[in-house]
Amino acid sequence: MILGISEAIDEIISTITEALGPLANLKTATTSDWLGYLAEVGIQLISTIILFLAVKFFLWKPITNILEKRREAIDLELKEAEDAKNNSIQIEQELLQEKERAKAEVKALISQAEHDALVQKESIINDAKAEAKRRLDNLENELVQEKANMEADIKKEIVDIAFQAAEKIVAKEIDKDKYLDFINDFLEEAK
Repeated sequence: MILGISEAIDEIISTITEALGPLANLKTATTSDWLGYLAEVGIQLISTIILFLAVKFFLWKPITNILEKRREAIDLELKEAEDAKNNSIQIEQELLQEKERAKAEVKALISQAEHDALVQKESIINDAKAEAKRRLDNLENELVQEKANMEADIKKEIVDIAFQAAEKIVAKEIDKDKYLDFINDFLEEAK
């Protein structure tokens, strides 16, 4: 519903008059009405002061104490949260440092293992070379010994053949030891 301007103004005036209650009739009020109004205002003022004092003495301190305790609890929780945050940052930094130390240790272990493997490789190679040289020397010694044995066997056969031939040629017995010395000298000169 749309009101006109005059109707809207009349509506506003009636609303204000209702809100003011007895104060709206001040222009037409009599002295007894004024005394009643003052008594009513005085009673309201005294009851407001009593209410204010009751709130101040009975409710204000307990409420402020509750609020203060709550503030202290919140401050403590905030401090604990800040401490926990700082502690977590410190732990994170320590973990990062520990991680870096662990990486360095792993690198050192790998480097040491590579070095040890290289040393072991060299040792195995050197041992294999030494074993091969020892076997080669043994084989060479065996060959020298075998050669010496064969030379001795050949000398003995040559001496035996020469001795048999000489016996047949001369047809008499020759001293075997003297003939052996003679043949050995001959063979030494032939070399």
